[in-house]
Amino acid sequence: MEHIRAQEDFDAARAQAFRRAIVPTLTRRFRGMLSMDKVLKAAGAEGRADRGEQEIPLVRIVGSAASQGKASDFDPGFLPVSNRTRDRWTRIYREMAEGGELPPIDVYKLGDNYYVIDGHHRVSVARQLGWDTIKARVVEVQTRAPLGPDVDAEALLRAAEYAGFLEATQLDRVRPGARIQCSRLGRYDEIYQHILGHRYFLGLERGQEVPLPEAAASWYDNVYLPIVDVIRKHRVAEVHPGWTEADLYVEITRRWLALGRAGATADPHAALHELLADSRSWTDRRGRLKIE
Repeated sequence: MEHIRAQEDFDAARAQAFRRAIVPTLTRRFRGMLSMDKVLKAAGAEGRADRGEQEIPLVRIVGSAASQGKASDFDPGFLPVSNRTRDRWTRIYREMAEGGELPPIDVYKLGDNYYVIDGHHRVSVARQLGWDTIKARVVEVQTRAPLGPDVDAEALLRAAEYAGFLEATQLDRVRPGARIQCSRLGRYDEIYQHILGHRYFLGLERGQEVPLPEAAASWYDNVYLPIVDVIRKHRVAEVHPGWTEADLYVEITRRWLALGRAGATADPHAALHELLADSRSWTDRRGRLKIE
């Protein structure tokens, strides 16, 4: 009975994988299983630590750390896409459905997510059986750029930008507690230009060239943190949901420079109050539109 059910569930899983793939394939947007190599290339590996055996949530297993051969047998949701896996998949299905003791899978943990080293079939079957968790041997990999729970193409680009920013400025070395996270692409380069400007004026003040990491630390202490303190004091993030403190820093400095070019009072407080006034005006307009 379990043998028949396993065969039927395998066919159902393959059909589901096909339905998922057909539309993006026709529109030329198909992507395979997320590769850990791509994530590490973007975020930058820093080190690893053995975390032992754990029960991990299946929903947080998002990709593969194995060779392309194993990974190509499954789609991004670990549904089987190749008929060559049928015998092994159905055998594992019967063992797991009947309560058989299988060894833990092996995974790397990056941020909030897991990437399978060994155990792709067990993950696929566990998902098909409706399990919430699976036993795994976990090795945690630290990355230079932090990774959130949602790792898509844009998130990888942001991680790559942040890793490049940190490599250039060494800010995470000179200020280990610093966390500058932007939600939009291109903003790390803008912040990098601020640091270069700060470095230039610091060099004029000291009469000698200042190493970039030292300038980055000075910028963080004397420019970034004071503006972030003002952002927190006025609760600016509350009227800009989805914006990080670094996003707001960039917006305030843009307005600060624009005010200076226009000949108006130019300082972070004036820029902040302009931003808040614009936010309230937009909120009021949106409220009126809803009422009307």
